[in-house]
Amino acid sequence: MGKNKKSSSQKDLRKRNAELVQEVQDLRQRVEILTNQLAQIQRMVYGRRSEKTHPDQLAMFAQGDGDHACENDEDNQEDQGPDLEDEDAPSKKKKKYRRNHPGRRPLPDHLERKDIHLHPDSLTCECCRSEMAPAGQEVSEVLSTRSKFYVKRLIRHKYACRHCEESITRPDLPDAAISKCLVDSSILSQIIVSKYQDHLPLYRQESIFSRDGITIKRQTMCGWMSKCSFSLKPIVDQMAQEMLSGTFIQSDDTGLKYLSSPGPAEKGYLWSYVSGDMAVYDFTIDRSRAGPEKFLSRFSGTLQVDGYDSYNQAIENGGLIRAGCWAHVRRKFEQSLATEKVMAAKILQRIQKLYKIEKFLRKKRPGWSSEQKAAFRKKWAQPKIADLKTHLVKYRQEVLPQSPMGRAIEYAFGQWEWLTTYIDNGLVDIDNNSCERSMRKVAVGRKNYMFAGGEAGGHTAAVFYSLVETCSRLDINPQEYLEDVLVRVNTHPQSRIAELTPHGWAAVRKSEEKLSA
Repeated sequence: MGKNKKSSSQKDLRKRNAELVQEVQDLRQRVEILTNQLAQIQRMVYGRRSEKTHPDQLAMFAQGDGDHACENDEDNQEDQGPDLEDEDAPSKKKKKYRRNHPGRRPLPDHLERKDIHLHPDSLTCECCRSEMAPAGQEVSEVLSTRSKFYVKRLIRHKYACRHCEESITRPDLPDAAISKCLVDSSILSQIIVSKYQDHLPLYRQESIFSRDGITIKRQTMCGWMSKCSFSLKPIVDQMAQEMLSGTFIQSDDTGLKYLSSPGPAEKGYLWSYVSGDMAVYDFTIDRSRAGPEKFLSRFSGTLQVDGYDSYNQAIENGGLIRAGCWAHVRRKFEQSLATEKVMAAKILQRIQKLYKIEKFLRKKRPGWSSEQKAAFRKKWAQPKIADLKTHLVKYRQEVLPQSPMGRAIEYAFGQWEWLTTYIDNGLVDIDNNSCERSMRKVAVGRKNYMFAGGEAGGHTAAVFYSLVETCSRLDINPQEYLEDVLVRVNTHPQSRIAELTPHGWAAVRKSEEKLSA
C-alpha cells in the first residue's frame, strides 16, 4: 500500500516537473519574442530609417560566431555579381576618386540678364592725378528676383453704329480657367503646385498672400481647387485609360485622412498606379478590395504589388499576372538584423546580388529589349534565387516563427511564387520602389495639411497628385503645364484630350519647337 502511494507520488512529481520545464520553455520563447518587439520599437523611435546596408558591414555580420561562422561556402566573401570575362558580365564596381571641386556652377543661360553698371567714385589717378581711361570690365552674376503680383486689366472696347445707333459690338472675354474668377490660371497653378508639390497647405498660402496685402481666404482657394479638379478630371481619366491599355502596372497605397460630416476626421486611402513615367492616383474611403478591383477591371497584364490581400480579388477576377516586390522582402530581413545578425546578413548578401544584376542592366544595357533582359536574368539571377531559397529553408527550422527572422522567412515564402515573376518578364522590375516613391509627396504633404476636406477633397487630391507627379517624372515644370492646360481644357475637343496629358503636352511642345527652329 505504502509502495503504491510512493510510486504515485513520484509520477505526480515527474508530471509536474515536465509541466514546469515546458512552462519555462514557453516563457523563454515569450521573453525572446517580447525582446525582439522591444528592439524593433526602439529602432523605430531612435534608430535610422534607411534600409541601405554597406556590403562590408554585411560581410562583417556574416562572420559571426557559432555554427554559422563555420559554414564552408562563399558567404564570407563579398560577391560583386556575375564575375565573367565576356562583355555580358556586370562590371566590378570601380573605386571612386574624389575630384577637385570645379567651382560654382554658372547660372542658366535662358534667364533674362539685367546689367547694372558700376563705376568707381573717382577717376583720378592716385599716383599722378591724371584722368583714368577705360581698361575693360569684370562681370559677376548674382541670381535675383523681382516677381510680384500685378492686376491684369482686360479693357474691352465697345463700338457702336453711328447710322442706326442701335448696333453695339464688343469682344468676348478670353478663355479662363474659372469663369468670373478673381485670379487667372497663373495664380491657380501656383496654388496647386504650392500645395501638392511643395506641401504648403492653404492656410499658409493665405498668410503668404497677406504679406503682399492680398486677401484670399483659404475657403475661397478650396472652392477654386474643387472647380479646377473638375475641369482636369478628364485628363486624368485619359491617363488612366492609356495606363490600363498597357501590359505592366505597379500599385501601392497610403493613408490620407478626410473630414466626415458630422464627426471627426476619418482615414481614407490614396492608391497609386504607376506605369513607366505615368502615375495615376485613386481615392477611397477604406482599404477594401473594391478600390483596386474597380480601377483594374479594364486591365489585363502584370500587376506588381506588395503582399496586401486587397489585390487578390482584382487579380483573380481580371486574370492578371501577379509580380512580387523584393524590396519588401529585403526590408523585413533588414529589420531582423538587430536580433539575428548572422542569418539576416547572409540573406541580405544574396538579395544584394540580385540588385547588382539589375543595376548592371539599368546602367550598362539600358537599350535591351524585354526578351534580352529576361534571358540575362534567367542566366544570372535564377541560380542565385535558388541558392537563397535553400538557405531560407534551412534557417526556417532554426528560428522561432514569431521572431523577426521567422516572420521575414514566412513572408518571403508566402510571396515566393510572385517574387520570381520578374525573371521571365523583362518589363517587370525587381521591386515596387518606383510606385513607393510616388507616395513621397503624399507622405510629406499630409504632415502639413493633416486631412482632405471631405471625400470630395480626397478625389481632388488624387487628380492633382496624378498630374504633378507625372510632370515631375517627365521633368516638366508643373506650374507651367497647369497654367496652360487649365485655360485650354474647357474648350479643347474631347477627341483630342490626349494632347493635354503631360506626355501629350510635352510632345506637342517639342514638335512646335522643332517647327519654329
